[in-house]
Amino acid sequence: MSERLERPQLKVVSEETPPPSQANDALVIGSAIIAALAGMGFAVGLALQTSIAVYGTALAIGLLALGFGIRRFFTDLYPEVEAVEPRDLREGPYQPGETISAVQPVQRRSVLRNALIGAGGVFGLSLLSPVPSLGPSPGDALTRTAWRRGTRLVTTAGQPIRADQVATGGVATVWPENAINDEISAVILVRVGDAQLEPPTNLDWVVNNELLAYSKVCTHAGCPVALFRERDNALFCPCHQSTFDAVRGAVPTFGPTARALPQLPLGIDDEGFLVAQGDFVEQVGPAYG
Repeated sequence: MSERLERPQLKVVSEETPPPSQANDALVIGSAIIAALAGMGFAVGLALQTSIAVYGTALAIGLLALGFGIRRFFTDLYPEVEAVEPRDLREGPYQPGETISAVQPVQRRSVLRNALIGAGGVFGLSLLSPVPSLGPSPGDALTRTAWRRGTRLVTTAGQPIRADQVATGGVATVWPENAINDEISAVILVRVGDAQLEPPTNLDWVVNNELLAYSKVCTHAGCPVALFRERDNALFCPCHQSTFDAVRGAVPTFGPTARALPQLPLGIDDEGFLVAQGDFVEQVGPAYG
């Protein structure tokens, strides 16, 4: 069975080695030079913030020249071989020679290979030039918000809020006093009335055993949690219908998200206005890293 499945090797009938071509060598070296210059042009154009048409054209020319040079390099590297696959070595008028796997590439000047390697290196390094445009490292900007101990909760109009201004079963969107419309710091304030609060709700962060504050940024895809259903104290994200239980630490009860909304430490200052006792202790928004 194994002998029947074994394929005979291709046998070389004729082999023609292409003669050295100075014209082809010139095309390879010229393409390498153009690719290197285009790569540098792409990097410089991007650094100088020129039009995308300028550095985009340089990038396209560089890729085209590098590909053309590699193609021309291999054109003269291998001989033209005519081979057959014999069915039975006892048949046929010819005498098979060496197998096709034994055919060796033609030795050419190493300067062509080195030119392409150098051009590829320069072009490759130029592709690193967009890295600085990504901007500085965000540091802890994605893990911290504008909430600080003593920061008042205010409406979009900048008005501070007292505990009795939120109706039972009602919600309100609030911001840090010094960071209105800072999206990552958005908070939804909810008053659950007589509902029994359960773990993992942090009762030390609840005002009058009924007023809670959660991050408004959905932990699934970052959409704003904007709806509240009073009969079962459910917070909703309208984008993908993630649902959170407001009396149980905003744990998810439905939808694609797997994380609870972070609870904001809530308190009251000496003038009776709602304030934060600090920043969120959990990551706000979708998980990353």
